Amino acid sequence: MEAVYGIHPIKILLARKEVHLKKIFVAVGRSGSSISEILDHARRKNIPVEWKERDVLDAMAGTKQHQGVVGMQPSFVYAELDDLLKNRNPHVSHGLIVMLDGIQDPQNLGAIIRSAHGLGANGVVIPTNRAASVTPAVMKASAGSAGELPIARVTNVALAMDAFKKEGFWIFGADAYEGQNIREQSFDVPVVLVLGGEYKGIRPLVKKKCDVLVRIPMAGYCDSLNVAVAAGIIQYEILSKQMRHDAGKDLEKPPKIKIGACNLTY
Repeated sequence: MEAVYGIHPIKILLARKEVHLKKIFVAVGRSGSSISEILDHARRKNIPVEWKERDVLDAMAGTKQHQGVVGMQPSFVYAELDDLLKNRNPHVSHGLIVMLDGIQDPQNLGAIIRSAHGLGANGVVIPTNRAASVTPAVMKASAGSAGELPIARVTNVALAMDAFKKEGFWIFGADAYEGQNIREQSFDVPVVLVLGGEYKGIRPLVKKKCDVLVRIPMAGYCDSLNVAVAAGIIQYEILSKQMRHDAGKDLEKPPKIKIGACNLTY
């Protein structure tokens, strides 16, 4: 069993058709509309709720940033690569898979998963070694999206890239120094977006396997962005280009659709 904590992640899990939460713990004295909503959901779905002192919840969550609510569920189950291929967003004809090459900060991983879910990605691929895994901290940083989006973990990123290439995907690697301007790319193909680690970026072997390297054009003096911020910007650009391609270039009224938790207009 593992802990999941935070108001929004618990709400997300309770809203799912299949709820895997086995028990919910709430801090003594905790109240408010969000807690009442969680209690109502738990009651309707026959999930036991216990009230505990806040220091007990601190120990369960491994942090004080749990907002007074902790849930217990079976350990996170990673998806297979085939699961990502099957998880196509019905609003976009081309797929998008986010592949991470050595993200170590759980907050960055959670934020990237959240943007991937919100921007219609098939799923996320992370390495088994020398990288952050899906933990309660990642689940909270993703606002529960890590429980909604298929996440695969592989021992060899390069081999996973080869597998996606065989399925017709083009590999775009994010590189702040060697990449081409993302505004100049059409992205009218199935895309695997590769993002490197916080300190060294994409590893040389992985970079060589990329079909195209892309960068975000910068107006200020900063030469690069936080990887989670960059991931959101590039994914937004990819989705925008793919939607425009699907709708036609001479569209008079840009479509407004809902993907993930975001209302997007292009």
